[in-house]
Amino acid sequence: MFTVDEMQLEMISSYIYAKFGIYIGKDKYERLGFRLTDMINRGICSSVAELCARLSSGDSRCFEQLAGFVTTCHTFFFREPEHFRILVSDIRKHRKSGIFIWCAACSTGEEPYSAAITLLEAGITDFHIIATDVNRDVLGNFNKGVYHESRFIRTDNAVRDRYFTPEEDSFWRIDGNLRRYISIKNLNLMDNVQFPRLFDYVFCRNVFIYFDEKSRETALTHITANMKSGGLLFIGHAEVLLSEPANLKKVESSIYYRTE
Repeated sequence: MFTVDEMQLEMISSYIYAKFGIYIGKDKYERLGFRLTDMINRGICSSVAELCARLSSGDSRCFEQLAGFVTTCHTFFFREPEHFRILVSDIRKHRKSGIFIWCAACSTGEEPYSAAITLLEAGITDFHIIATDVNRDVLGNFNKGVYHESRFIRTDNAVRDRYFTPEEDSFWRIDGNLRRYISIKNLNLMDNVQFPRLFDYVFCRNVFIYFDEKSRETALTHITANMKSGGLLFIGHAEVLLSEPANLKKVESSIYYRTE
Protein backbone atom coordinates (compact mmCIF):
# COMPACT_ATOMS: atom_id res chain seq x y z
CA MET A 1 0.00 0.00 0.00
CA PHE A 2 1.28 3.48 -0.84
CA THR A 3 0.22 7.01 0.02
CA VAL A 4 0.38 10.28 -1.86
CA ASP A 5 1.58 13.19 0.24
CA GLU A 6 0.37 16.76 -0.22
CA MET A 7 3.66 17.91 -1.73
CA GLN A 8 3.35 15.27 -4.47
CA LEU A 9 -0.29 16.20 -5.09
CA GLU A 10 0.67 19.85 -5.37
CA MET A 11 3.47 19.02 -7.79
CA ILE A 12 1.27 16.81 -9.97
CA SER A 13 -1.61 19.31 -10.00
CA SER A 14 0.83 22.04 -11.09
CA TYR A 15 2.05 19.85 -13.97
CA ILE A 16 -1.57 19.18 -15.00
CA TYR A 17 -2.35 22.89 -14.95
CA ALA A 18 0.76 23.90 -16.89
CA LYS A 19 0.15 21.27 -19.58
CA PHE A 20 -3.64 21.17 -19.94
CA GLY A 21 -4.96 24.25 -18.15
CA ILE A 22 -6.95 21.97 -15.82
CA TYR A 23 -7.15 23.54 -12.39
CA ILE A 24 -7.22 21.18 -9.38
CA GLY A 25 -7.59 23.02 -6.08
CA LYS A 26 -6.63 21.62 -2.68
CA ASP A 27 -10.28 20.78 -2.05
CA LYS A 28 -9.96 18.19 -4.84
CA TYR A 29 -6.66 16.68 -3.74
CA GLU A 30 -8.35 13.67 -2.14
CA ARG A 31 -10.10 12.85 -5.40
CA LEU A 32 -6.84 13.37 -7.30
CA GLY A 33 -5.13 10.96 -4.90
CA PHE A 34 -7.73 8.28 -5.69
CA ARG A 35 -7.24 8.83 -9.43
CA LEU A 36 -3.46 8.50 -9.08
CA THR A 37 -3.90 5.32 -7.03
CA ASP A 38 -6.07 3.90 -9.81
CA MET A 39 -3.45 4.90 -12.38
CA ILE A 40 -0.71 3.07 -10.48
CA ASN A 41 -2.89 0.02 -9.81
CA ARG A 42 -3.44 -0.25 -13.56
CA GLY A 43 0.30 -0.38 -14.13
CA ILE A 44 0.77 3.00 -15.81
CA CYS A 45 3.48 3.82 -13.24
CA SER A 46 5.01 1.78 -10.45
CA SER A 47 4.86 4.61 -7.90
CA VAL A 48 3.94 8.25 -7.40
CA ALA A 49 7.65 9.07 -7.37
CA GLU A 50 8.05 7.52 -10.83
CA LEU A 51 5.00 9.44 -12.05
CA CYS A 52 6.47 12.73 -10.81
CA ALA A 53 9.81 11.93 -12.43
CA ARG A 54 8.20 11.14 -15.78
CA LEU A 55 6.11 14.30 -15.70
CA SER A 56 9.17 16.34 -14.75
CA SER A 57 11.03 14.94 -17.77
CA GLY A 58 8.14 15.97 -20.07
CA ASP A 59 7.05 12.40 -20.91
CA SER A 60 4.22 13.20 -23.36
CA ARG A 61 2.68 9.72 -23.20
CA CYS A 62 2.54 9.89 -19.40
CA PHE A 63 0.84 13.29 -19.60
CA GLU A 64 -1.79 11.91 -21.99
CA GLN A 65 -2.49 8.94 -19.74
CA LEU A 66 -2.71 11.22 -16.72
CA ALA A 67 -5.24 13.42 -18.52
CA GLY A 68 -7.44 10.36 -19.01
CA PHE A 69 -7.49 9.69 -15.28
CA VAL A 70 -8.16 13.24 -14.08
CA THR A 71 -10.99 14.06 -16.51
CA THR A 72 -14.40 12.45 -16.75
CA CYS A 73 -15.32 10.88 -20.09
CA HIS A 74 -19.00 10.43 -19.23
CA THR A 75 -21.00 11.10 -22.36
CA PHE A 76 -23.71 9.68 -24.57
CA PHE A 77 -25.24 10.26 -28.01
CA PHE A 78 -27.39 13.38 -28.51
CA ARG A 79 -26.44 14.99 -25.23
CA GLU A 80 -27.89 18.54 -25.01
CA PRO A 81 -29.79 17.90 -28.28
CA GLU A 82 -31.11 21.46 -28.72
CA HIS A 83 -27.63 22.48 -29.85
CA PHE A 84 -27.87 20.08 -32.76
CA ARG A 85 -31.32 21.44 -33.70
CA ILE A 86 -29.91 24.99 -33.65
CA LEU A 87 -26.99 23.81 -35.82
CA VAL A 88 -29.40 22.57 -38.50
CA SER A 89 -31.57 25.68 -38.24
CA ASP A 90 -28.61 28.04 -38.64
CA ILE A 91 -27.26 26.15 -41.65
CA ARG A 92 -30.67 26.30 -43.34
CA LYS A 93 -31.23 29.94 -42.42
CA HIS A 94 -27.95 31.06 -43.97
CA ARG A 95 -28.01 28.46 -46.79
CA LYS A 96 -24.50 27.41 -45.94
CA SER A 97 -22.44 24.91 -47.91
CA GLY A 98 -19.02 23.40 -47.35
CA ILE A 99 -19.73 23.47 -43.63
CA PHE A 100 -16.69 23.09 -41.39
CA ILE A 101 -17.26 22.00 -37.76
CA TRP A 102 -14.86 21.53 -34.85
CA CYS A 103 -15.79 19.23 -31.97
CA ALA A 104 -13.16 20.06 -29.34
CA ALA A 105 -12.63 17.62 -26.45
CA CYS A 106 -14.65 15.04 -28.36
CA SER A 107 -13.84 12.14 -26.03
CA THR A 108 -14.94 8.79 -27.52
CA GLY A 109 -16.87 10.37 -30.40
CA GLU A 110 -20.50 10.53 -29.33
CA GLU A 111 -20.74 14.28 -29.90
CA PRO A 112 -19.29 14.45 -33.45
CA TYR A 113 -21.27 11.40 -34.51
CA SER A 114 -24.43 12.97 -33.06
CA ALA A 115 -23.76 16.13 -35.07
CA ALA A 116 -23.10 14.14 -38.25
CA ILE A 117 -26.21 12.01 -37.85
CA THR A 118 -28.36 15.08 -37.14
CA LEU A 119 -27.13 16.79 -40.31
CA LEU A 120 -27.63 13.71 -42.47
CA GLU A 121 -31.12 13.18 -41.05
CA ALA A 122 -31.86 16.78 -42.06
CA GLY A 123 -30.64 16.11 -45.60
CA ILE A 124 -27.43 18.14 -45.15
CA THR A 125 -24.44 16.31 -46.61
CA ASP A 126 -21.92 19.03 -47.53
CA PHE A 127 -20.00 19.18 -44.25
CA HIS A 128 -16.88 17.95 -42.50
CA ILE A 129 -16.14 17.62 -38.79
CA ILE A 130 -12.73 17.85 -37.14
CA ALA A 131 -12.91 15.97 -33.80
CA THR A 132 -10.09 16.57 -31.33
CA ASP A 133 -9.12 15.48 -27.84
CA VAL A 134 -6.00 15.62 -25.68
CA ASN A 135 -6.29 11.93 -24.74
CA ARG A 136 -5.07 9.47 -27.39
CA ASP A 137 -6.68 6.53 -25.57
CA VAL A 138 -10.23 7.90 -25.92
CA LEU A 139 -9.48 8.79 -29.54
CA GLY A 140 -8.47 5.16 -30.07
CA ASN A 141 -11.88 4.05 -28.81
CA PHE A 142 -13.50 6.70 -30.99
CA ASN A 143 -11.70 5.30 -34.01
CA LYS A 144 -12.97 1.77 -33.23
CA GLY A 145 -16.55 3.05 -33.40
CA VAL A 146 -18.05 0.48 -31.02
CA TYR A 147 -20.41 1.65 -28.26
CA HIS A 148 -22.31 0.05 -25.41
CA GLU A 149 -26.08 0.34 -25.49
CA SER A 150 -25.93 2.60 -22.41
CA ARG A 151 -24.63 5.38 -24.68
CA PHE A 152 -27.96 5.41 -26.53
CA ILE A 153 -30.20 6.53 -23.66
CA ARG A 154 -31.24 9.64 -25.64
CA THR A 155 -31.20 8.05 -29.10
CA ASP A 156 -34.33 7.12 -31.01
CA ASN A 157 -34.23 3.39 -31.79
CA ALA A 158 -34.97 3.99 -35.47
CA VAL A 159 -32.00 6.37 -35.74
CA ARG A 160 -29.75 3.93 -33.90
CA ASP A 161 -30.78 1.13 -36.26
CA ARG A 162 -30.04 3.26 -39.34
CA TYR A 163 -26.50 4.16 -38.31
CA PHE A 164 -25.33 1.27 -36.11
CA THR A 165 -25.05 -2.49 -36.39
CA PRO A 166 -25.62 -4.65 -33.28
CA GLU A 167 -22.73 -6.73 -31.99
CA GLU A 168 -22.31 -9.12 -29.07
CA ASP A 169 -22.76 -8.20 -25.39
CA SER A 170 -25.03 -5.19 -25.99
CA PHE A 171 -22.54 -3.28 -28.15
CA TRP A 172 -23.22 -1.46 -31.42
CA ARG A 173 -20.83 -0.59 -34.27
CA ILE A 174 -21.10 2.72 -36.13
CA ASP A 175 -21.79 2.70 -39.88
CA GLY A 176 -18.39 3.05 -41.52
CA ASN A 177 -19.80 5.54 -44.05
CA LEU A 178 -20.12 8.12 -41.28
CA ARG A 179 -16.35 8.18 -40.79
CA ARG A 180 -15.83 9.93 -44.13
CA TYR A 181 -17.44 13.02 -42.63
CA ILE A 182 -15.10 13.09 -39.62
CA SER A 183 -11.35 13.52 -39.10
CA ILE A 184 -9.88 12.62 -35.69
CA LYS A 185 -6.90 14.54 -34.31
CA ASN A 186 -4.95 14.68 -31.04
CA LEU A 187 -4.96 18.28 -29.79
CA ASN A 188 -4.46 20.20 -26.56
CA LEU A 189 -6.58 23.36 -26.27
CA MET A 190 -3.67 25.04 -24.49
CA ASP A 191 -1.61 24.77 -27.69
CA ASN A 192 -1.85 27.58 -30.23
CA VAL A 193 -2.91 25.58 -33.28
CA GLN A 194 -3.99 27.18 -36.55
CA PHE A 195 -6.22 25.04 -38.78
CA PRO A 196 -5.98 25.42 -42.57
CA ARG A 197 -9.62 26.61 -42.72
CA LEU A 198 -11.79 28.63 -40.36
CA PHE A 199 -14.72 26.87 -38.72
CA ASP A 200 -18.39 27.73 -39.16
CA TYR A 201 -19.27 26.01 -35.87
CA VAL A 202 -17.35 24.91 -32.79
CA PHE A 203 -18.60 22.57 -30.06
CA CYS A 204 -16.56 22.88 -26.88
CA ARG A 205 -18.99 21.56 -24.31
CA ASN A 206 -18.41 20.56 -20.69
CA VAL A 207 -14.73 21.42 -20.99
CA PHE A 208 -14.49 24.80 -19.28
CA ILE A 209 -15.61 23.28 -15.97
CA TYR A 210 -12.02 22.00 -15.64
CA PHE A 211 -10.44 25.42 -16.28
CA ASP A 212 -9.88 28.51 -14.20
CA GLU A 213 -10.40 31.96 -15.73
CA LYS A 214 -6.87 32.15 -17.16
CA SER A 215 -7.11 28.72 -18.83
CA ARG A 216 -10.56 29.53 -20.21
CA GLU A 217 -9.22 32.74 -21.71
CA THR A 218 -6.31 30.87 -23.34
CA ALA A 219 -8.56 28.16 -24.78
CA LEU A 220 -11.11 30.69 -26.06
CA THR A 221 -8.37 32.73 -27.72
CA HIS A 222 -7.20 29.63 -29.59
CA ILE A 223 -10.77 28.66 -30.48
CA THR A 224 -11.90 32.06 -31.77
CA ALA A 225 -8.73 32.42 -33.85
CA ASN A 226 -10.02 29.43 -35.83
CA MET A 227 -13.63 30.62 -36.25
CA LYS A 228 -15.23 32.51 -39.11
CA SER A 229 -16.90 35.84 -38.42
CA GLY A 230 -20.51 34.97 -37.54
CA GLY A 231 -19.56 31.40 -36.59
CA LEU A 232 -21.22 29.84 -33.56
CA LEU A 233 -19.58 28.42 -30.43
CA PHE A 234 -21.55 25.94 -28.32
CA ILE A 235 -20.53 25.39 -24.69
CA GLY A 236 -22.13 23.14 -22.06
CA HIS A 237 -25.44 24.25 -20.50
CA ALA A 238 -23.96 23.97 -17.02
CA GLU A 239 -20.95 26.12 -17.89
CA VAL A 240 -20.64 29.83 -17.19
CA LEU A 241 -18.17 32.24 -18.78
CA LEU A 242 -17.73 34.84 -16.04
CA SER A 243 -16.84 37.59 -18.51
CA GLU A 244 -17.78 37.90 -22.17
CA PRO A 245 -14.76 36.75 -24.17
CA ALA A 246 -13.14 38.99 -26.75
CA ASN A 247 -14.63 38.57 -30.25
CA LEU A 248 -17.60 36.60 -28.91
CA LYS A 249 -21.14 37.74 -28.18
CA LYS A 250 -23.72 35.67 -26.32
CA VAL A 251 -26.73 34.50 -28.34
CA GLU A 252 -28.19 32.27 -25.66
CA SER A 253 -26.93 30.99 -22.31
CA SER A 254 -24.65 28.41 -23.94
CA ILE A 255 -24.20 29.81 -27.46
CA TYR A 256 -21.88 32.58 -28.68
CA TYR A 257 -21.15 33.98 -32.12
CA ARG A 258 -17.86 35.32 -33.48
CA THR A 259 -18.26 39.05 -33.96
CA GLU A 260 -15.37 39.95 -36.27
